[in-house]
Amino acid sequence: MAEKRILLKDIAEKSGLTINTVSRALKDKPDISEATRREVQRLAADMGYIPDVIASSLRSGYTKTIGIMFDNIANPYFMIMTELLYEELHKDGYDIMIFTGSGDRAQFDIESFNKMVSRRIDGIITFLKPTTDVVNALRNNKIPLVVLGREGDDIGVDSVYTNDYLGGFEIAKYLTNKGHHRIGYIGAPSDILCSTKRLEGMTDYLSSQRLKINHGCHRFLEHGNLDLEPHVQALIDQHVTAIFCFNDTMAYEAISIINQKGLKVPEDIAVCGYDNLEERIRVPVSLTTIDTNKRELTLRCVRTLKRRIENFDAPIEKLVNSARLIARRTA
Repeated sequence: MAEKRILLKDIAEKSGLTINTVSRALKDKPDISEATRREVQRLAADMGYIPDVIASSLRSGYTKTIGIMFDNIANPYFMIMTELLYEELHKDGYDIMIFTGSGDRAQFDIESFNKMVSRRIDGIITFLKPTTDVVNALRNNKIPLVVLGREGDDIGVDSVYTNDYLGGFEIAKYLTNKGHHRIGYIGAPSDILCSTKRLEGMTDYLSSQRLKINHGCHRFLEHGNLDLEPHVQALIDQHVTAIFCFNDTMAYEAISIINQKGLKVPEDIAVCGYDNLEERIRVPVSLTTIDTNKRELTLRCVRTLKRRIENFDAPIEKLVNSARLIARRTA
């Protein structure tokens, strides 16, 4: 039979203090002397005390836990952003719980929402756009949420994202200045707005320079099929001299495919990405990419979420970060 869980009252009996004093000592409250705090914390450690977070949340109404939602745990971008979010949230005593999407259309659906809120979280940061059902549930249950990396004001939720149009525009400007006039694009599925916005920025710049736009060079992945190889091959067959990929992980894969086909980057085909992962992780590629100031994005996201936690009925907020080209060896 399992041993009885150590409670605050057990520490109080052992120390000769009240339960309230023990509780405040464990929370490092300044109205408890340092000597008492040290002794209570020593006793708690010796006795194997584990705080009851659920009981505490029932008393306070808060769990100090934020749910983070994304759909591809293999993409290092989400791990980098989650680390930065945790750093900001932890400053105010918040912990995080990570969830991955249950659907296959890069949306935050009601099934995922129900799983998250059943953990009694205080708020949600999602990289996936919520469905209509989720938006209604948020309003009905007054659960704070911020969409990070995608627009959300059109569905009535706070959002913090990068200027995807500008990112595509800057990539096209850079590549054309390097002599590339036949540029391919490989995007995330076309129903993801930030994917089409990046392409729109690229094609608008090409149009401004009166360069021919070949729509056959614009490729989109499909939900449930993220195989890049046929898209890279199609662009090679179209004789493109440069490929702009929706994100860095796709660009790394595209470079690998190009090399496997006996071609060289950037000599035969230049490749650009989006996200600037090499700012945070060492990758021996030196990819030309778009930087979105990830730390500022996460800081603004956390501030927006805390604002919503403090005042659920505050006006909807939309914050847009700039996009800056980082020129490296692949283009």
